[in-house]
Amino acid sequence: MAETMEESGVPLRDKALLRREKIVSAARRLFIANGFHATGVAQIAKESGIAVGQIYRDFSSKEAIVAEIVHADCVLFLSADSLRCGIERGDPEFVWTWLADFVRPEAGESDPLFAEIVAEAARNPRVAAIFEEIREDVEGIMRSALAALVPGERLADRRAMLADLITATAMGLMQHRLLHNRSNSDLATDLVLKMIRREIAEMQAEAACD
Repeated sequence: MAETMEESGVPLRDKALLRREKIVSAARRLFIANGFHATGVAQIAKESGIAVGQIYRDFSSKEAIVAEIVHADCVLFLSADSLRCGIERGDPEFVWTWLADFVRPEAGESDPLFAEIVAEAARNPRVAAIFEEIREDVEGIMRSALAALVPGERLADRRAMLADLITATAMGLMQHRLLHNRSNSDLATDLVLKMIRREIAEMQAEAACD
């Protein structure tokens, strides 16, 4: 029992998880306020109240903290489990709603952080590797959504190209929201969704002719 529980009665595993969450939360606030490049581990330690040495025991590097943040955000944003349930139910309207939410998510405080990480990926190979791993996960989920709307192996390459285009466009729209007013961004997003619907309708018509 002494190996798994502290005197407080809190399992060591839970305590470690809470400490990691505290580190990540502090890092997120600093990254949003100051940017990734201008934030150091010493600042994260001060903000979180956790010693630098302990941070390095929980995370191998600042980039590892970034990976934790990005993975958590993507899990929340992508709602992959909900999408899989919609696909299993054979619910195309749910899939369409998921696609629309992906292209036009609610603006949030993490938008500048995501933009910062994208910019850092262009100059930091470790962050670039994190971003590429996430991008591949996103596109895999996107291909599943498109396959639910347009099944069949013959159109797999075309679906993959569309998945890549939707992912890249969604990132561009996020940047657009940061730089322009909401109405302009909404108009741009509406146009993108119309283009996606048109492309999927063309694929569905082509598949129906087989």
